[in-house]
Amino acid sequence: MFRKILFTIGLVEALAPERFVETVEGIALENPDECELKSWVVPVARAEGLFFLGLAWRGGSSYSVLKKLLGGIGLLAVLYPRLFVDSAAKMAYTDAERCTWKAWCYPLTRFVGVLYVAIALNERRKR
Repeated sequence: MFRKILFTIGLVEALAPERFVETVEGIALENPDECELKSWVVPVARAEGLFFLGLAWRGGSSYSVLKKLLGGIGLLAVLYPRLFVDSAAKMAYTDAERCTWKAWCYPLTRFVGVLYVAIALNERRKR
């Protein structure tokens, strides 16, 4: 199932990275029109999509490493959701301090972190 989700996200990001980023901004931000993305964000989103497609297609040890890496990222998101979101915003936006995140963004970040940790633990259990 995770592989199908990874493939789908990768396909959308690779084919329409600008639209993907705009959609995520519209969902997560109260004021997406007031926040300016850095110029590298959309090209990196496309590259990320291609990377995800490759991992989903190839599988094997690379896929396993990704799952374990997600566990580390997930742990940070679980323990420090506000710092996690705010740090990502500073990396992606020229004016991150102007971005106003919707109230549910931080709890959702923690929830996704729990999922990532569960994926990593499941992968570790398999090995």
